[in-house]
Amino acid sequence: MKVVAIILARGGSKGLPNKNILQFCGKPLLGWTIEHCFSGGIDDVFLSSDSDEILAVGEEYGARLIKRPDSISNDSSSSESGWLHGLDFVEDLLGPVDWVFAPQVTSP
Repeated sequence: MKVVAIILARGGSKGLPNKNILQFCGKPLLGWTIEHCFSGGIDDVFLSSDSDEILAVGEEYGARLIKRPDSISNDSSSSESGWLHGLDFVEDLLGPVDWVFAPQVTSP
């Protein structure tokens, strides 16, 4: 069984800039989320972002990176479009997967 997580972390937060990589109890929020995915038995964790800074943090914690295009990375873009783009990327790389989890960075 192939189990993956696709984490969406856009870089353009207006209310709280860089919220996805803000420090919380000694590590970035994104780091907590990635670690929880791996400790919960998820085989591969993919991070989809338009931000090179966020992608770099994700890579430090072992996530596989998906550079999200600007066309689905703006204030009016839906999460669904990000997940579908991510799933296409994952299945092109790994083939079909059995389970996909979509954890939220801001509530690890």
